[in-house]
Amino acid sequence: MSMTEEKGFRPPQSLDAEKSVLGAMLLDQELTVEALDALNTKDFFDRKHRMIFQACRDLDSKNSVTDMVTVGEELSRKKTLEEAGGIEYLASLTDDIPLLSNVLQYIKIIKDKAMLRQLIKVSRENINEVLEGTEDVEIVLDTAASKIMAITESRASGDFKPISQLVSRGIEELEKLRNTKGYVTGLSTGFTELDKMTTGFHPGELIILAARPGVGKTSMALNMAAHIAKNTEKAVAIFSLEMSDAMLTQRMLCADAHIGTKPIIEGTLSQKAWYDLQAAADRLQRMKIFIDDKASIGSMEIRAKVRSLKRREDLCMVFVDYLQLMRGDGNTENRQQEIARISGDLKALSKEMDLPVMALSQLSRMATKRSGAPKLSDLRESGAIEQDADLVMFLHQPEIHADTDGEFEDQIDYLRIKTMLKIGKQRNGPLGVVNLIFRSDITRFFPVDPDEFN
Repeated sequence: MSMTEEKGFRPPQSLDAEKSVLGAMLLDQELTVEALDALNTKDFFDRKHRMIFQACRDLDSKNSVTDMVTVGEELSRKKTLEEAGGIEYLASLTDDIPLLSNVLQYIKIIKDKAMLRQLIKVSRENINEVLEGTEDVEIVLDTAASKIMAITESRASGDFKPISQLVSRGIEELEKLRNTKGYVTGLSTGFTELDKMTTGFHPGELIILAARPGVGKTSMALNMAAHIAKNTEKAVAIFSLEMSDAMLTQRMLCADAHIGTKPIIEGTLSQKAWYDLQAAADRLQRMKIFIDDKASIGSMEIRAKVRSLKRREDLCMVFVDYLQLMRGDGNTENRQQEIARISGDLKALSKEMDLPVMALSQLSRMATKRSGAPKLSDLRESGAIEQDADLVMFLHQPEIHADTDGEFEDQIDYLRIKTMLKIGKQRNGPLGVVNLIFRSDITRFFPVDPDEFN
């Protein structure tokens, strides 16, 4: 049963807005251009109006003016003049023309009503898929989300902007940079040297933090997330596909209080240390950190959750731990294409939501087998990650991953592991290395020079 056939149901429409816009198009060439840019034939609900608008579109493509005479002739040529209401109906459209400034408002009304009709259509398709019950639940949810996203994307599609508009915004941004105390124009990472090299994390950026297993990717991300949430007093979202929310919270508590879990487990924690832990809990409770620990999540679901959280909170950054655990959209492509699509989706998310997104990433199997610092080619197994990312950082522990056959292993201090944070790619800044110490007992990174820590 179609929308029009359903008893008592009136699809979203505004025939008055449709008439006003068509009337304006017949009288004003500039408004014809506006309407043809903003609307499609299918955006009109009334069949007659669709025919008239299509005739205007066809005339425009032939560089012809659109007025009562030319549109009437075009409809006659197509043998649809009578179906479109005849010449009398065309004339009636120009009877009651609204203020030209209102016409833009009417164009928006037509667009909105068309989107609502599209939403009804898509929702029905979703309901039918559920009732048929043939598909996997995750695929049904992802398909439903992507269909609805397609509608919202068509709404938010970017238009050409004149350079005159953009220049004033550009000057504002440069003025902001000029007045910024220090060098951080984005979100401070908590590490002075890294801030100097990156000027912080910026909206629209996809940041990749990659390392071999067990080097401290999650710890680094949590250190940064806590620093950002504390300093900005804004919200940070963490999607943890590997660790539970309880585990992440324990890590953040221990990192903040500078207390390892060993004395807690052994029952040797001093009363003072316990007070420190409670003080850390008070600090963390005041932070706006939101953790989602769903083990298998796709990019559509992350997008929906980020969108929803951003509506409720002043969200400033998103972390995903980690990229290779994300679920694809159910297509039977190879894993490399699937990861490429996921990294593309995360880049799109950062641009659409105007937030920095940090995705943690594993290195290729080959990189885990050889010694030496990771390099960009170690990401290549994972498709287009390198291409999509604005900033790629590697964590590397030179002492542990040196090719020494364990010769100096007994000299390594496993509670204070020397770690390099290497910038392997940066669109808007230099490459280089930041030297850090990883306190593995409290899962926290420190600069080699403690005075640099902010």
